[in-house]
Amino acid sequence: MSKLRESLKFDEFKVLEETLSVDDTKETPTPIRAKYVLEGDVVYLYKDNGTKERIGSSEYWNRIKKFETDKRVRLSTTIEHTNDLLDCGLCDQHKNSTALLNIVLTNRCNLRCWYCFFYAEKAGFIYEPTVEEIREMIEAAIRFNGYAPPIQLTGGEPTMRGDLPQIIKLCKDMGSSHVQLNINSVEPGIKYYLDPEVAVKEVRKWKEAGLNTIYTSFDGIDPKINFKNHYESPFALEAYSKAGINSTVLVPTVFKENLKEVPKIVKFAAMHIDKGIKGVNFQPISVVGNTPAEREKFRVTQSDVLNELKVFGLKIDDWYSIPAVDVLADIVGGKKKHVHFYNNEKCGVATYVYVDDDKLHPITDFVDVDRFLEDLDKIDRSILHKASFALSLVPKIIQTGDLRKPLAKKIHKYIVRDELPNGVRISSMLDEIIEKGNYSALGEFHQYFLFFGMMHFMDPYNYDVNRVQRCCIHYGSPDGRIIPFCTYNVFPNVYRDKILKENRIKDANLERKLNKEEKKKARYVAEFRHRIEEVKNSDVYKSYYRGLL
Repeated sequence: MSKLRESLKFDEFKVLEETLSVDDTKETPTPIRAKYVLEGDVVYLYKDNGTKERIGSSEYWNRIKKFETDKRVRLSTTIEHTNDLLDCGLCDQHKNSTALLNIVLTNRCNLRCWYCFFYAEKAGFIYEPTVEEIREMIEAAIRFNGYAPPIQLTGGEPTMRGDLPQIIKLCKDMGSSHVQLNINSVEPGIKYYLDPEVAVKEVRKWKEAGLNTIYTSFDGIDPKINFKNHYESPFALEAYSKAGINSTVLVPTVFKENLKEVPKIVKFAAMHIDKGIKGVNFQPISVVGNTPAEREKFRVTQSDVLNELKVFGLKIDDWYSIPAVDVLADIVGGKKKHVHFYNNEKCGVATYVYVDDDKLHPITDFVDVDRFLEDLDKIDRSILHKASFALSLVPKIIQTGDLRKPLAKKIHKYIVRDELPNGVRISSMLDEIIEKGNYSALGEFHQYFLFFGMMHFMDPYNYDVNRVQRCCIHYGSPDGRIIPFCTYNVFPNVYRDKILKENRIKDANLERKLNKEEKKKARYVAEFRHRIEEVKNSDVYKSYYRGLL
């Protein structure tokens, strides 16, 4: 009998699911059996070593389990599964393709955040791949997946490098349809404050090279809580907007201290849709890297964040876990190799909201999303439903000679409220998007709707091998492996730090030069922050934070 079964009276608890986790009491990653257990109205992950970790509310659990998937993709890999923790890559046990390929451009940074895991000074070495090494990582991802995946250029702080336009262009030239830059926005913000023309010119080079989205840290409105980039963010957002970047996503790392900031972050995003903010992607803190191990002091779950957003009238049923759209993605992707969303349902949730001044209306106020997804699932699973669906489109296809128009009309039946508060009709936007593949219509949708997402990356305490098998966010590695996000970061001595150290810069002169440059950029930040009173009196700062401070 396992320690788990000995330590629990299972007639008092309901076992929801079994999995394999990691023994967080041992230094070497060791697999251990675990169970998701309902205790009252809270779900916990209980391990065979007697420890438990809070996962979220039963309400949250019941919602995400509605979209659990058993689908899988066969990757072009010859790697055989040998070890659940110590020998990870995209092996024959992996069930999902790459939806986002992370390329680490550097482990240098101009900040020193307490929860960071890419702190170069602590690492004691500098990792900075060459453009050719970056090319090889993308080529490896193409071999595994059969297509060039969307790419996120990350770090460290990517703006420490001077060749970002060249790297962005490389990603585009290799076939990636979407390239996003994951940055702290500190340097672009300071540059804009000091010389707007110079800052806009630099950001425009990123756009001209093919950049689609800026993915920027933003941990709150309160400057004491968002020590990271409170003062720089307004100027950075102004630079992005004026350079023509019309897709910026705010990415708050959420911990207990800034959990109450969540509604204000949402208001900030809603106020500045016209500046290109298209969404907020919340990331509950992962207790790894520099983050202190006192996890109860910091732990926030997805359901904690969802509870904070109820103040806007967003219900739990307005949210959808990632595999909710697996069938839709497959229909859009067709027979060619494409991004799948065969994730574990616990990895993340998302929704869209319509912004009407101070009010937010979930997409479910306008479209019966659940019924639409349920019908898609029926079509996907039943030959009879597939045939019936196809036959219903035939008369219109014969009449128009095109599949798109009848498909658009078919989707109309799921609209429950066609007219938005501004008078625009959702049906008209859908017709434009589906019939004509009109990207300006898609842009119109994002003028009024904000994307809210959430990804809870794991740590040793809530690690779940079943989640890793379905991970779709992967890291490229100089050794040719493509490694799931959580494995890469949760076990730094086995993966992240070990890989980066093995491929560190070995040229002593170059290392000294880069170290000197990093210290100079850190001083640049410090000098700006000595001018805070002056910054607070600027029109840009006041306009972005109006009514929030």
